[in-house]
Amino acid sequence: MAVPTRQAVPDIFFTPEWNEAYAAHAGGEYQQFEWKSELGHIIHPFIKRPVPLVEGWFDTITAFGQSGPVILDAEEGKRRNLIDEFDAAFQDFCEQQHIVSEYVRFSSWVKNAEDFFPLYGLDMRGIVMYIDLTIDDPFRYEFSAAARQQVRRAQKNGVTVEYDFTGVSLDDFCRLYSFTADRNEFPDHSLFNPALLKESFRYLEGKQFLLNAKYAGKTISSALIVHHGDYMHYHLAADDPDHFRCAGNSLILSEACRYGMEHGFSQFHLGNASTDALYRFKRRFTKTEPLEILTGKRIRNSDMYGRLTELKRLQFGIENIGHFPLYRG
Repeated sequence: MAVPTRQAVPDIFFTPEWNEAYAAHAGGEYQQFEWKSELGHIIHPFIKRPVPLVEGWFDTITAFGQSGPVILDAEEGKRRNLIDEFDAAFQDFCEQQHIVSEYVRFSSWVKNAEDFFPLYGLDMRGIVMYIDLTIDDPFRYEFSAAARQQVRRAQKNGVTVEYDFTGVSLDDFCRLYSFTADRNEFPDHSLFNPALLKESFRYLEGKQFLLNAKYAGKTISSALIVHHGDYMHYHLAADDPDHFRCAGNSLILSEACRYGMEHGFSQFHLGNASTDALYRFKRRFTKTEPLEILTGKRIRNSDMYGRLTELKRLQFGIENIGHFPLYRG
């Protein structure tokens, strides 16, 4: 289970740094299963969590973002054989480690679900939107007329954008993020505490930065951008509701595209569009077709899964029968 080289990993959500930074947010510890043979190389980063009700048993979930098992190298025509090898080895590992079940958020852009879907029950969880940075001018060809107008309005009104590569402005970001979370009624599991975000700048040095829109000396919008390989991500964003008219967020997205093109990224991911309002806002900045968000679920120990589910039902009841794993529902 050695950690692969940083260059081999296709996106930031597969890196050890990312998983270490966000393991606590998922309620467990980062581990990685790695399989190598003459047929190829697969890694599977995940967070191992103690299950409720029974000590000594665990389940796994991928860290915030999109990752899951991914083929780094495969002999031509042997991908299916390699995956079968990996699955048998990982099943043995799960039995040794008392792992009951897995929940995987596959990568919409790496498309690793195409390789591993026979092993998991897949669910479509919405769409993710992105800006194509390989075209000549995303501002002209990806942004809508309304988005371009917002960017120009921000510039005309004196809004500027500042970069923060060290996290020194995180207090401002967290202040704005609290407004955004309250306004949109973010569920508790999606909230990020300031300590975690500050610590992430240590883990992810050189792989993330803040873009802050400033107006009259005050931060009115802020976005945490993360990147690795070909991909850049609009990870978290926040706004001051008293300054929406300034269009600071639109200026940030325009500046992020410029940065991404200058640094050779091919895609700038804007995240999901879980509400109509979010879809309409993000759609202004891209004409590229969205990608599906796919999640996978797998029971690795059927007997223990049944026992845990029955214990949960008897002791506390199961509030959400559609949740996986059911004993956490």
